[in-house]
Amino acid sequence: MGTNRNTINNSTIIYPTQILDKGIPLPFLEGKFVVDQGWCAVITEGGAFKEILEPGTYFLGKYRVFRDVKATEVDMRVKTMEVITWGEFQISQPLPVEVDLNLSVEYRVADARRVVTEVTTPLWFLFDRVIKAVRGSIIHATIDEIRTQGEGIARITFENLKAMCLPNEIGIEVLNVITTKIKATDTGNDALASFQKEQWEKVQEFMIEKGLTEQINLSPAWLALNRPEIYAQMLAGNTAVITQMIDKGLVDPAGFLNQPANSNGLSQNSANTFVQNLLGITTGNVQNNQPQTANQTDSPIQLGASGTDDRSRMKEEIRLLRTITGANVESNPGIENGVPDGTYAIKMNFPRSSGGEIVIYFYCPENYPKTSPDISIEVDGEETPFQSAVLQRWNRCNYLVEIVREVKQRIG
Repeated sequence: MGTNRNTINNSTIIYPTQILDKGIPLPFLEGKFVVDQGWCAVITEGGAFKEILEPGTYFLGKYRVFRDVKATEVDMRVKTMEVITWGEFQISQPLPVEVDLNLSVEYRVADARRVVTEVTTPLWFLFDRVIKAVRGSIIHATIDEIRTQGEGIARITFENLKAMCLPNEIGIEVLNVITTKIKATDTGNDALASFQKEQWEKVQEFMIEKGLTEQINLSPAWLALNRPEIYAQMLAGNTAVITQMIDKGLVDPAGFLNQPANSNGLSQNSANTFVQNLLGITTGNVQNNQPQTANQTDSPIQLGASGTDDRSRMKEEIRLLRTITGANVESNPGIENGVPDGTYAIKMNFPRSSGGEIVIYFYCPENYPKTSPDISIEVDGEETPFQSAVLQRWNRCNYLVEIVREVKQRIG
């Protein structure tokens, strides 16, 4: 594992400081200073920032004598920085695979004063933030990134860097990120990788068995559609018992005996009750040895992905959002003609670890969480683009707090 960080030369954009004038200049031999095209010069006088000189020729007589006048030239042209890594990152899906990843980062100085006076090693700062942005993009990457030459990783890394507001922090603006190399490497004897491979193979076997099971009538999908009371018991862990009794013809799919009273004198009604108690099946009152009809029993409640109704789901969402340190959460249901329309608007704000504030606006549509929410992010009052990996792979089991954690990880 390693990177080429130590090979990055900060003098690529900052020329060593020059002493322009100190003491009394000779009469009529006043010095001059030239700033080349594509550069600028940050002037300090007596150790304090004085001005920035654009390209051109400047005479030094305008500065006071006996003052320490220095100039630091800054390259303002578009430049590229090569970020080279080996074994630094790992794609986790479907199996953990280490990758050698090289990126070409296009950048330029946006604030020369900040680069010279506030940052000691600006390109190292930029390098570190590129690595952080890559970690935020590759954590959800799949092996398909190898086939697409890392296009998705480069795109999300660029979005993450823009969200960091680098011109305001280190004075450098990132213009583009391009993947120049991505190559899978062997994970070696990594115990965690071996364990995950074993679990993945078990999941693959399960999916094959599940596909075969769904080809027969007595499948979980068939029971969920036609016999929801039996399907409920499958979830309770009675699958093997029920399947065997149905296969042997002892009970029908509703859990009632197919055979008459046995030789021990157990009545059909009592036997049905006995079987249902044995299996834990509750299908309502039994009348004339038949299960209740749809008109005699209440219809099952349609629940959301979390096992609760829509209002309970939103209560859970808001509860989880409030677990974020320093978070303030406001929510409002959508109203149409005085009646709730099933939509929700949520505003959440919390402090950045580096100072300032992040505000996230969530809009949950009517069929949320089946449909993904819309989000908008403001960093220190400015709207900031954000590419969420959670939203790209959204399903009804995801929660809004997962997006918030992504934001905290990438933006701070």
